[in-house]
Amino acid sequence: MRVAINFQDERLDLEVPEERMVAEWHGPAGVAPGDVHGLLLDVLEHPREYPPLRQAVVPGDRVVIAFDAEPTESRAVLGAVCQVLQGAGVAADAIEVLVAPGGRGDLEHELPRSVRLIVHDPEDRAQMAYLASTEEGRRIYLNRHLTDADIVVPVGRLGYDPVLGYRGPWGVIFPGLSDQETRRSLRSRASDEPPDRERPRPTLTESAEVSWLLGCQFQVGLVAGASGLAEAIAGLEMLVRDEGVRAMDRVWGFRADSRAELVVVGIGRPGVPTGIEELAQGLSTASRLVRRGGKVVALSRAEGPIGLGLRRLIDVGDPRVGPEALRGHETASDYPAARQLARALAWADIYLLSALGQEAVEGLSMVALDRPEEARRLVTSSGSCLFVSQAELTRASVADELD
Repeated sequence: MRVAINFQDERLDLEVPEERMVAEWHGPAGVAPGDVHGLLLDVLEHPREYPPLRQAVVPGDRVVIAFDAEPTESRAVLGAVCQVLQGAGVAADAIEVLVAPGGRGDLEHELPRSVRLIVHDPEDRAQMAYLASTEEGRRIYLNRHLTDADIVVPVGRLGYDPVLGYRGPWGVIFPGLSDQETRRSLRSRASDEPPDRERPRPTLTESAEVSWLLGCQFQVGLVAGASGLAEAIAGLEMLVRDEGVRAMDRVWGFRADSRAELVVVGIGRPGVPTGIEELAQGLSTASRLVRRGGKVVALSRAEGPIGLGLRRLIDVGDPRVGPEALRGHETASDYPAARQLARALAWADIYLLSALGQEAVEGLSMVALDRPEEARRLVTSSGSCLFVSQAELTRASVADELD
């Protein structure tokens, strides 16, 4: 039978004998690009348990949009939010779009005229302002544009996150726009365990508490599709969080009947650059589906710098001790990704197609592939195969391993 693996803007077709096929997964389709603007206008007018956004502002307000979205939908999403704000009398030059470091610093050309873009620098103390202390006693410092604003509208991607469990607009605010010390502290609490919506992690609870302390109760969550945007949810922070988490588990949860000897994953969505973070998340998904000691083929065009966490894995050389070797490196910016990668390497052999370069791939104890077609040889020689596209977004599980 014929199966396909999609990764970034490419596709590889494979022939697999039916008796070797375990499962194939591609994720949900997104809405048509031309419908994103209208979808956002609708959810902003009909939010969950909250008045329409246009009723939350008045002329003269200074509004900050704390923003995290994929490049393919940024223009439409920002256009819709700014249209509603300006329609309610907020001046364009009173609207600021605030992004985290490493975020969409190239957004300027996608903003409506006179709307200002600000890139957060967590190491610049002049940018920070004290907000309050949490119940656990953490002193919260946020970008002062947030604390000085009349209204803050967080807009963020919903998804799985090694630190919070579930990412969303709450995480755009905290830890995304907090100080460097806090961001490092939170990174050290990354976990390999799948998130549980019935038992949220303390980090997620703390993130939601910071939203409450800021008075930031109207939020917008975006659910990615295999291509483009699948859903949008707006309204009261608690409901956006609860419904967003359920939406992610509903549309991106994949359960296989059993593990496979070989798992082929595609990592990366059309029109969206693939980085180390997405690569690590995709490999983590694959490790939950492949047999121990089996093989993973990861097809991507992932690129990016090798940080201190990954450099530590290269220096160790033996993937079996990788997770332990990261102790003492928890504050590295790439620690969550390095931790996920180390776990995957300790579980299975990994064959990787990427833009990282052969030296870096082999230094990380993976086999570098030159062409996607090289996956066919591994498929032919494997007794059982499983295929997942958009693995970095997928929450994978195996039926006979569930409690």
